[in-house]
Amino acid sequence: MTNARGQTTVRRVPTSALLVSAALGAIQALVFVAVVPVTSVLAVSSPPAYALVAAVHTALPLLARVVTRTPGMAAFTAFVCGVLTVAVSPIGLLGVVPLLIGGLVLDATLPLRRDVRAHPVRILLAGAAAGVVLFLVALPVFSPDHLVPGVLVATLLARIAGELLIAAAVIALRRLLARAGVAR
Repeated sequence: MTNARGQTTVRRVPTSALLVSAALGAIQALVFVAVVPVTSVLAVSSPPAYALVAAVHTALPLLARVVTRTPGMAAFTAFVCGVLTVAVSPIGLLGVVPLLIGGLVLDATLPLRRDVRAHPVRILLAGAAAGVVLFLVALPVFSPDHLVPGVLVATLLARIAGELLIAAAVIALRRLLARAGVAR
């Protein structure tokens, strides 16, 4: 961007967006810790069930992006969550990768300009896109027993369904926060 004098200016990320996103990332880390015992069992026993439950990991990064209306906040929130959960993640530092990729997909599919309200359909599309990408990210770690068409299709559909449920919850939560005067 250029200002009135023709000088190039850089729009900084608002401090409020960083603080809200960091707080939501910390809360997401608590959610992560709460569901790790369940997801650890489901990942090896039932990939479709795991995919459905694991969608919860994108909830607060998506909320951060939608509420702050600032590009990059989903990835930032996911990164904060990832860093805080490295010690308890069954896969350690590698656990940051799917969290961050999910956040990046959400950021890429929502409006790329700051202060633009995301339409509910776009939020749902972001959720579906995250579901597809996160299914692909998980594919290399599938056990050979689960690499059969029925399990793969069921897992993909469960991941998309889970992400769509999360997106619908975020839309509803945004509406409630706006009604309460907390969000725009």
